Amino acid sequence: MRKSTFASIASLCMVPALFWSQDSSAVPAFARKYQTSCYTCHSGFPNRNAFGEAFKNNGYRWPGGEEEDHAKQEQTKMGGEGWKKIFPDSPWPTDIPGFAPFALQVSGPMVNYADEQKYTSGPKNGTIKTPQTLNQGGPIDVNILYGGTIGENLSVVGLLSRFAAGATVTELRATWAFSPGVNLGFGNGFGAFKGLSTPISVYTGIFPASGTATEFNYAVGKEGGFNLIAGVASAGTTNSTEEGVTTANTTSNRLDDTRYARLKYKLFGAGLLSGAGGTYGNEYVGLDNSLAIGASVVSARDGILTGGYSGETLVYGADIAGNYSNFTAGVAYSRDRDLKLNNYAVDAGYYVYPWLLARVKYTELGLAGGLTNPTWTPSLTAWLRANVSLAASYKAFAKNIAPASLSTTSQYNNANTFTLTGSVAF
Repeated sequence: MRKSTFASIASLCMVPALFWSQDSSAVPAFARKYQTSCYTCHSGFPNRNAFGEAFKNNGYRWPGGEEEDHAKQEQTKMGGEGWKKIFPDSPWPTDIPGFAPFALQVSGPMVNYADEQKYTSGPKNGTIKTPQTLNQGGPIDVNILYGGTIGENLSVVGLLSRFAAGATVTELRATWAFSPGVNLGFGNGFGAFKGLSTPISVYTGIFPASGTATEFNYAVGKEGGFNLIAGVASAGTTNSTEEGVTTANTTSNRLDDTRYARLKYKLFGAGLLSGAGGTYGNEYVGLDNSLAIGASVVSARDGILTGGYSGETLVYGADIAGNYSNFTAGVAYSRDRDLKLNNYAVDAGYYVYPWLLARVKYTELGLAGGLTNPTWTPSLTAWLRANVSLAASYKAFAKNIAPASLSTTSQYNNANTFTLTGSVAF
């Protein structure tokens, strides 16, 4: 493998990026601003590659102090340089995107399948609890994506979603960059345990998510590097992880309902701040040969966490993730202090082509009473065009009997599911 800077990677795929990321970072505004590829920051939506991680750590600006060199669209000036000389007798001058910072994404399940559920004991033994289902999916929803930079320090990204459900949700992340690698974020729909820094997100399902948060981010590294994320969050409205575990309730809305910190040390590979250096095992998707270790902790006031974490006040754990050539994999572990539950996740993926990713994830979350309900989730995602994707996912339960039924007189089986999801943005 040869050494590579990011410039050679970006030149491989010059198609506008029209994708939405879980942590509100993949918006078309940035693709338009730099007139570059979806694979500049993403190894296939929504997974950020090494450069995308550095882009985020730099406050959603081009790393290495090269913002002005790579920006192809001028910002609209709001005030002249002379305003700086007479401040505070005038507002501080700024600028806003000189183009429409909006886009539409249409997405939703195209096919839904679920196994039949039958009672396996008790007076209802042998009868059907839930019939087998196979339908053409839905609801199809439209998301409005927005984002851009404002002045020299501020960036804003966000999403309006759930129109189909009739309960529109606004997600926002505002980031103030004090210097490269040092920034402060505020908003909802993001956090240390929701974002995707690689195709692997093993920690996303085994730590509680946060509500509206204020989050500090510090990153350093020209090759490899160190990253610290720390924040405080209000519980606000309910918030669920990808495993369906509700992690915050609506009974409190204090500044410090939850507190969290995450440390990450990248032993080798592209820099967490530079996005370059190291060796790119798959240059077409910016996937660098690398290895990173992380440690995380989430604490909450009594009564804040609900669902699978109900009664818990502290969750801590560690994770390891790495890439080599077309392979990417990770493993994570967490433990609940009060409930004394162990949580595991293992995730592995292989890029058959730069636009085709095969993955399998194993998750085992601890449940009350020492129970578990482990699952295997193989998936295949195809990015048919830069703005069109199809994802097939099958969720298989490793145990036949659903834990929720063990405390009842009539037990029933878990139901394996299959989903085919489509997405198009323009």
